[in-house]
Amino acid sequence: MADSKIKYYPVDNGDMSLILLQDGTSILVDCNIRQSSIDSTDPKVYDVKKDLLSSVKKRDANPYVDVFILTHGDCDHCRGFKNNFYQGDPAKYSIGDRRENRILIDEMWFSPMIAEEHTNDDEDAYQKEAERRIALHRNKDADRDKPGNRIKIIGYDGNKDYKDIDHLRATPGKVVEVFNGKKQSTFSVFIHAPFKEHLASAEKDKNSTSIVFQARFKIASYDTKYACLAMFGGDSDHYSWEIILEKTKRYKNDEKEQALDWDIFLAPHHCSWSFFNDRPQAENPIPKETSLEILDYKRTGGKVIASCKKIIDEKPNPPHYEAKEEYLKKLDKASDLLNTAVYPKESEPKPIEFTITSGGPTLSPTNKVGSAIGSAGGAGAASSVVKQG
Repeated sequence: MADSKIKYYPVDNGDMSLILLQDGTSILVDCNIRQSSIDSTDPKVYDVKKDLLSSVKKRDANPYVDVFILTHGDCDHCRGFKNNFYQGDPAKYSIGDRRENRILIDEMWFSPMIAEEHTNDDEDAYQKEAERRIALHRNKDADRDKPGNRIKIIGYDGNKDYKDIDHLRATPGKVVEVFNGKKQSTFSVFIHAPFKEHLASAEKDKNSTSIVFQARFKIASYDTKYACLAMFGGDSDHYSWEIILEKTKRYKNDEKEQALDWDIFLAPHHCSWSFFNDRPQAENPIPKETSLEILDYKRTGGKVIASCKKIIDEKPNPPHYEAKEEYLKKLDKASDLLNTAVYPKESEPKPIEFTITSGGPTLSPTNKVGSAIGSAGGAGAASSVVKQG
């Protein structure tokens, strides 16, 4: 079997990450496929779709991802979905779809809490495709469990009621081990958010209801320790992380599941200050203790990924230079903060790719080029299921 990998794509201020498991299973977390990047000859604009097509498997010559996780519906997390991913009955995938390299999605992860505020065509397309699949399951269609029709509900319901398909649901505190109909023995996901509390909040928005999860890798099924723990949080803010911290500790999942530990931490909202405190940063300059405590769960050699523009000390932001400085205080060295915009070099950014080894996540050999913290300066300082909703 091949080693598991994680790729973080350079997509400006946006998120797009690909998890590849030992058996070739692919899990795409968000997408930000800018039209200008397709067939790009500009070394500063990476062709993420070309890379994705070369990384995932094909079935009957048609490219597909096993799972697509949309953390929330902001355009910088779902840009390009409508044109680059197939929507509709998978049996009707056409020669034209293949010609356009539309990527099939065997299983969608869908959060009802973030699907109520449509703000862009790509989010609308994702919602429409999710509803198509939900209708198949509600109607007990014979094809409902086939690849291309599968769906998992993440979190709780908003205005729409999905209780009749609760068997498809995963809520905070649950561990998911089955992906695209296959149980994994060396990979799982711990669901952290979104929570019920966000439904009643007057401040509810897409960012605060982002899907937050921990990806957990082992090398062998009999291993008792995780080789890598990677945290994904969309645009979740410090309010969300405060709830995550409180609930995880209350149910002792910080101990039983190591659910807060991390080797790789994808900085929420593109290295925004909103992870540390309210914005604007100048009016709220003191980081919340709860956010700092989350970072204290770093394991030895932990890395922070800033999926954003080059981090410089000026507006507009995000990224926030002050957020970068706070992350650096928690890291062992400055080079442990990796900025997608300048990795491995600003003139030609490429995906930040980790290979999961018995010694932890290791930067893939082709990517070990210099430091990519995004700006000068700044020193670093030194499967149970438990309801958590």
